[in-house]
Amino acid sequence: MNFARKKLILLSSIIISFIIILILTFLFAEHLSRKNAPQKISEIINKVHLIDHYGKPFKNSTLKNKPSLLFFGFTNCPEICPTTLADLSEIIREVTSSVDEINIIFVTLDPQRDNEKHLKDYLQYFDGNIIGVTGDKIDIKKFADNWRVFYENVKTSNNNYTINHTANVFMIDKLGNFTGTISWGENETSIIQKINNLRKLN
Repeated sequence: MNFARKKLILLSSIIISFIIILILTFLFAEHLSRKNAPQKISEIINKVHLIDHYGKPFKNSTLKNKPSLLFFGFTNCPEICPTTLADLSEIIREVTSSVDEINIIFVTLDPQRDNEKHLKDYLQYFDGNIIGVTGDKIDIKKFADNWRVFYENVKTSNNNYTINHTANVFMIDKLGNFTGTISWGENETSIIQKINNLRKLN
């Protein structure tokens, strides 16, 4: 076997090995992604006991087989929460024929202060397509953990507190599958594109 042939075989072996490693890396990444992906909202809802801002059980029927934008926050939030809810409502009004075409789900991370009456009073200042959700703090945590939502109480003056929390909006298709996120401060054009893509699914 001459040197050129040996070199060709060696080069081919290196290329094949590299391709195999790439495939295995991709498959492993896919495995981790699926393993760490949130459960369908239809599955996690059945494992917790939450209520909407009218005091009714928050169940799969609440979603009415529509895509949803899920956001976690609290009513005493000074900026991020009210701005996010207002912006989402406005954008949905712009890109759809009806504000009821997409659910906006606002889950409080502060059930101690945000009972259904408080949520109802708070949400009257926004469009009517927002579903406020509250409940026991243990069930809230289970629900939030499904989307890897971070939050913590931070003491302020006068024995009061605020909450640091994840500010992403989680996009869910009409079948209950998580499809991606909208980041705090994301460009409006990008948000519109994401919402339009969400509407086309299923």
